[in-house]
Amino acid sequence: MTQSVPPRAERKNRLSSGAGLAAKSTVKGDIPAAVLDRYLIERDLRGRPERFFRDHRATEPMFQDRGRSLVSHSAYPDAVIDMLKIARHRGWSAVRVSGDPGFRREVWIQAQALGLEVQGHRPRDRDRQAAGLEPRPPLPTEIAHRMARAAVVVRRLIPDAALQTRLMAEALDRFQARRTARERAPDPTRDRHEAHDRSRSR
Repeated sequence: MTQSVPPRAERKNRLSSGAGLAAKSTVKGDIPAAVLDRYLIERDLRGRPERFFRDHRATEPMFQDRGRSLVSHSAYPDAVIDMLKIARHRGWSAVRVSGDPGFRREVWIQAQALGLEVQGHRPRDRDRQAAGLEPRPPLPTEIAHRMARAAVVVRRLIPDAALQTRLMAEALDRFQARRTARERAPDPTRDRHEAHDRSRSR
């Protein structure tokens, strides 16, 4: 009796230029020489580097170059950092990541050392620590409660994990911006008291 092999997941880990930003290059095969030297390479019909293998025994490439994106079946740290070096070489100041949580996390951590913004992953404190960054200060109770309610709605309505992350990050930015604006807004009552005190001191 033969045992069937489970089908490989169709969805791949993907790295592409960040949304809303014009990439300087999306040319397939536009790879830094230092990265090319690290891999065994299979080329496409036009002779451009396409599939990057760690050694001759590997059955799957570490990653593939599709021009507008780089894709991988794994979250291998060395492959992730090389994919990010390609992104930086192509002028992608921000990258959009999708796929497995482990891949998205590894991309975010490695991108911090290269100064690249990452869309599609909301880092946890352990991610920040792994990247050598300080943990975020805790959210005020009011914002934390509102974010928790928003997360329930977003998960219910939006099936895409990367889009969920982006929407929640935008919501948090809005909540914090409103709170900062309220804190900086002048207090009319305080101003009246200060004016009254100045008039009495004359």
